[in-house]
Amino acid sequence: MFFVAGCVENEGSDEPEPSIPLEGVDKGGAVGAEETSSGAKSDIANVEIRNYTYIPQNITVKIGQTVMWTNNDTVLHDVVGSGIESDYLQKGEKFIYTFEEEGTYPYICSVHPWMEGEVTVGA
Repeated sequence: MFFVAGCVENEGSDEPEPSIPLEGVDKGGAVGAEETSSGAKSDIANVEIRNYTYIPQNITVKIGQTVMWTNNDTVLHDVVGSGIESDYLQKGEKFIYTFEEEGTYPYICSVHPWMEGEVTVGA
């Protein structure tokens, strides 16, 4: 029998590790670019989660546009606020949300609440 164990890294950071273990977390479904009725991929704005930061921290999109967050950290993160709520994202996992109304949508990582971002939706 072959057994592989992994560790969560927190290199160079004084921030605490998440209290939620990576094993057993509901990852939700796989996500990717959505297709329009014509079969073309929709315009997706990307936000990277890296080094306990949303990059870019503030993003502006149009009504009906989709934002995709990708966790490139080795710890769990999520995207929560203003009607947005992702599952916990492990490294490499993605979350998509389509903004249907104009406005400003601030969000945080509930595991690391100092991590903040904002989506501004305009016509």
